[in-house]
Amino acid sequence: MIRVRLPRTLRAPARLRNEEGSTLLLVAVSMTALLSMIALAVDMGLLFTARGEAQRVADAAALAGAGSFIEDPDSEERARSEAVRYAAMNDVRRLAVTLEPEDVEVNLAAWQVTVTVRRTGERGSAIGTWFAGLFGIDEVDVVAHATAEAVAAGAAVCMKPFAVPDAWDDDNNNLRFDEGEHYDANETGYGTDFRNGVPSDNGIDSPGTTYENDFGRPIRLKEGTPQETIVPSWYFPWDVPSPGGPANGADRYRWNIANCNATIVSVGEEYMVENGNMTGPTRQGTQDLIDKDPGAHWDTDADSVVGSAYRPWKASPRVGNIPLFDPQWPVRPGKKPIQFNNITAFWIEGMQGNDVVGRFLYASGVLAGSPGAGSTTGPQVKAVRLID
Repeated sequence: MIRVRLPRTLRAPARLRNEEGSTLLLVAVSMTALLSMIALAVDMGLLFTARGEAQRVADAAALAGAGSFIEDPDSEERARSEAVRYAAMNDVRRLAVTLEPEDVEVNLAAWQVTVTVRRTGERGSAIGTWFAGLFGIDEVDVVAHATAEAVAAGAAVCMKPFAVPDAWDDDNNNLRFDEGEHYDANETGYGTDFRNGVPSDNGIDSPGTTYENDFGRPIRLKEGTPQETIVPSWYFPWDVPSPGGPANGADRYRWNIANCNATIVSVGEEYMVENGNMTGPTRQGTQDLIDKDPGAHWDTDADSVVGSAYRPWKASPRVGNIPLFDPQWPVRPGKKPIQFNNITAFWIEGMQGNDVVGRFLYASGVLAGSPGAGSTTGPQVKAVRLID
């Protein structure tokens, strides 16, 4: 056997012949980079989550603040307090949200509320990091903004099958719209200040009870006595279109009293009145509705519902939307059309004799021009939307 020995200059260096050390070094460097990226991803995910939570709180608080204009369109203080209250019901990364005065901006003229939710180092509430501290980043500020507004609307859902004549200046209190009497939805209609300071003689609340802009005022939603109706022999029931549930007649009428009909009903469009007094279905449907929140009742001193099983009580099924019509509308007995010019919410108090009595509230509606809604707006109906 012949052996050939290469010159030293042609032999492979020892460091190239043994690559184990360089491989370990490469793996170590790669793992460090990979772990750094994973750590960064964890922190980024946490921050994105915190940002999303802060945005949801800002949205909810702004909508709540703007929603207060539905009930009290002239109060900046209430809009601000509602925004603060709803924000406090939420948290960002398990820390309750507290709004400072500068965090809520109210534009009363435009019915707009802007809310800024801040988790910042300046306030001692910045979002802490897990791994970014290795790079000198121990916490990150998170800020979210939202603006909501209340606008006039022209439709609503959850309509009850009662129609109420809007209020006018009934000089002789005969419940008939006589020649020379005055009606204007924005001046004399329910929800205006036309009856502010006028003592109540409704026989329901204590004598002398007054109401501000009719809030809480008891009103007959369904008449039981023909002599007391604005239209003889019509008792104010109407046929709410119903895509589901009973097909027609008394069963559908009763169902619509006790349940939320999802059909959009618009002002300025014609609907059909119901025939007859419907005394039996009215009583049955009203009782079905009351049984869904039986412990609730209106407290005149508190000017609110107390004892409701729902929080807030305005989520109770006994709050329903009811259309109003111009008292000059020529309603005739029988299955005839009627047109509504306003929609408002009522607390359904119950039966008084054969009458259905409700407490006047305010309505949150559907934006005019939305799918299924008309383009006409009503003086009481408002909708709330985010604009930023």
